[in-house]
Amino acid sequence: MASNATTGDLLVAQGLPQSVTMSSRYELFSVQTATLLAPLVAVPTTVTALELWVNVASDYTMVVDSLFADQILGTAAAQAYAIYAQVTTAKAVPTLTALAVSSANGESSGYTSAVGSTVVTGVGTTIVANGWRPYGSAPGSALQAATPMHSWEAPIDGRLIVRPGRSLCAHIVGSLATASSFQVGAMFWMVPNALVARS
Repeated sequence: MASNATTGDLLVAQGLPQSVTMSSRYELFSVQTATLLAPLVAVPTTVTALELWVNVASDYTMVVDSLFADQILGTAAAQAYAIYAQVTTAKAVPTLTALAVSSANGESSGYTSAVGSTVVTGVGTTIVANGWRPYGSAPGSALQAATPMHSWEAPIDGRLIVRPGRSLCAHIVGSLATASSFQVGAMFWMVPNALVARS
């Protein structure tokens, strides 16, 4: 780091991207729905397509890296879609739908979610609305049907933090509720609670 005496500008040498630092220190996981779902045509309320509950007894907090979705079935009509997400307040463990919790940085072989696992996965579960909002840029599509159609990612970069006993919820909202057309998922780090404790 150096300073330009003439202009007063601060010159900074760029290090590794933040995501590299996070992934080298903490385990990075990825989860997505296994069964195709229909998007909603209104803002989600009390049902979520994907729920990721951090076990209330966990020593780790979920720090969300990104949300993602892919459209497997397209309809020959103009369409636009968005990923909506929220973090719940403290709640009970959801009804389990066992999904693969995959290691995204090769630190482990991952696991299939179970009632006692660090992250318990649910699909189509009932939750309490707590500030649903869209994330990322909304993709549009042309007037043709294609299989698969497209996929997109919404960078979160740690803006969503899910503490033990809370859930990350995600759903797809769109202009056409085509049945069995989407998958939605999340990528996240599991960080020791002490490192993200509120000061």
